[in-house]
Amino acid sequence: MLTKKTALSFAVLGALGLASLASAAAAATIVNVGSVPPANPYFYLTSGTPTTPSITADFGATISGASTSFDDIFEFTIPQNGKGSGSLSTSFSSMMNELTITKVLVNNVMYSLIDSSGGQSLTVTGIPILNGMLNSIEVIGTTSSGATAATYTGTATFAAGPIPEPASWALMIGGLGLVGGMMRRRRANLELA
Repeated sequence: MLTKKTALSFAVLGALGLASLASAAAAATIVNVGSVPPANPYFYLTSGTPTTPSITADFGATISGASTSFDDIFEFTIPQNGKGSGSLSTSFSSMMNELTITKVLVNNVMYSLIDSSGGQSLTVTGIPILNGMLNSIEVIGTTSSGATAATYTGTATFAAGPIPEPASWALMIGGLGLVGGMMRRRRANLELA
């Protein structure tokens, strides 16, 4: 089994790190966090920086060889709270470039792909991203018995924003319960009248 691990870190940057990031961003429109293709697997920023309110990254891999298993793990942290979303797809026209993704895990939660005659696809939204916490995207699968090289591609996006604390969730749920109870009582009183 071929195992690849791409570890990426959008760490909290000190003043020196921010200065070097700013000069890299000025030199190119893409800030490379991982490597741009033909690196294999790859994960790189296509817009934004780790501290902007909106970040987009592309990731993927090309797997060479027939009946080759792969397990690619992309890990990253973002120095702010918000929500993540993304998509993943495969596309093939023959057995020479066919692969099957058997599992996709985002932060250890498994998501199901949609199969079609020419590939697979997945779209996820609303994934909580917490400041400084390690996040991961894991793609597991295998190439077909006739494959020479097969590819999957993905896009990950991040939008900054507050993530409710567990206590806040409990208060919101409790508040909804109270509102529901009041509405039920009001309806019962109206029926009695």
